[in-house]
Amino acid sequence: MSAEPAPPGVGVVRRLTAADAPAMADLATICEIAETGEPDPEIVDWINAGAKREQFHAFGIDDTDGLVAFSYADCETGHIAFEAEVRVRPGQPLDLGLPLLQAAREAARSVDPAKPVHMFANESAEAYRRWLQDRGAVEIRRFWRMAIEFDDTSPSVPEPANGVTVRLARDEEADLRTIFQITDTSFADHFGHTDERTYEKWIENWRARRGIDPSLWWVAELDGQPVAVLLGMTFDVEGGDTYGHVGTLGTLKEARGKGIGTLLLRTAFAEFHRRGYRRVTLGVDSENTTNAVKLYESVGMHPAAVWPLYELPPLVS
Repeated sequence: MSAEPAPPGVGVVRRLTAADAPAMADLATICEIAETGEPDPEIVDWINAGAKREQFHAFGIDDTDGLVAFSYADCETGHIAFEAEVRVRPGQPLDLGLPLLQAAREAARSVDPAKPVHMFANESAEAYRRWLQDRGAVEIRRFWRMAIEFDDTSPSVPEPANGVTVRLARDEEADLRTIFQITDTSFADHFGHTDERTYEKWIENWRARRGIDPSLWWVAELDGQPVAVLLGMTFDVEGGDTYGHVGTLGTLKEARGKGIGTLLLRTAFAEFHRRGYRRVTLGVDSENTTNAVKLYESVGMHPAAVWPLYELPPLVS
């Protein structure tokens, strides 16, 4: 498939910096609305947080109206692949993204030539998905965004099982390191996880997120020992509603099957509701092996969006 010539007034690829993050976020939002009918504040949050890190390599093309296309390769360690994205302003040829995709893949190769690139595409973004497939990308998995909506009745919180207690996280290093250890251990068997993660990188990434709120972080203990965590946050949708989001829910293997995940979720739901939020979301691997999907469905959550995950192999030198 040959590339279409760039329209008149379109510039060359340039390296983007943190100062370009608002323009990237705006363009991503325009694309999401065109593809799905609504903005996606989680993507905006990811771009704004990522642009602050050295491992986030972004590239863009401008026209007379500003940023017309961008790409990034998020080369953070801790996963079997580097995440990449290409966005082109609706109405412009997707092939404007060809040099940007190449730049992102080359950036990934410069960090680790053995790692593939992973790219998400909303299920409804049919043209973009075909474009990825034409580039050789192969769908390898599907992720869901799950959601629950509330009326004015506060969600109920179940009684804890014997020996189980729930407390707020303490915003101090000792407790935060415990939370990191629980999340890292509980996700050890999940798709794509590696042992490259460190506490320092983990907390740096969380601190960079706009909606971080440690008063929405909970720790569950079993017989006095921390065994599970839920890390909540909030998203603001420009011109729309705000809503709560479960960024992480992890339970150690030895503590599963005791209703702790349900307890943490319903605790979070009740607090989000008390603060005025009537919608809560989270992301989940649809093929998760810990029965996470069944857990979320059991508390009333439903799939609100589907995100196929595509893989491109490492570039050959």
